[in-house]
Amino acid sequence: MKHFLIFTSLFALISCKTSSQKLKVTAIYTEPKRVTKEVSTTGKTHTYTTRMAVMERFDPKVFMLSRNAEILQFRIQGNISSGGHTIHQVRKIRFEKGTQNGNIITLKYYVEIKKIPGKESANVQGYNYTNDETYKIPNDVKIIRVELYEDRINDDLGSNPKLIAQQTFNFFAKI
Repeated sequence: MKHFLIFTSLFALISCKTSSQKLKVTAIYTEPKRVTKEVSTTGKTHTYTTRMAVMERFDPKVFMLSRNAEILQFRIQGNISSGGHTIHQVRKIRFEKGTQNGNIITLKYYVEIKKIPGKESANVQGYNYTNDETYKIPNDVKIIRVELYEDRINDDLGSNPKLIAQQTFNFFAKI
């Protein structure tokens, strides 16, 4: 019985259809910048300090890295805002296989964002995240739709996951 359990566990790991690479999360840093403006009504100049992002903020999207007849490799990327008296962190990206209708399959990915108490550094404006995915294409599938949702797991409002990006890969054309 013990060997049977080990064998079935190994078989489940080997037959997994998707595999993901490590989630990469990087902070979006800012630096102070002095700005001088002239008030048009009084003619006086006003100097104040604002914060400008040093790093670019990734747009939420899904794009193909490579593909062949059996394997599709794509990247999921996006950003979250974090600052002030609440820290938002990307916990993980969860995969859920959607329904298959004919030769179309939908893959759903949920970016789990955890809200923790504390104060974010003044130099951090948010976080960029990327995750590379590999999907083994079944023989009967010709269109793969990838949907990316943002899921705030411990939000007080109890909000539903929000669709932030989607991409359709069409494999009717020959490679």
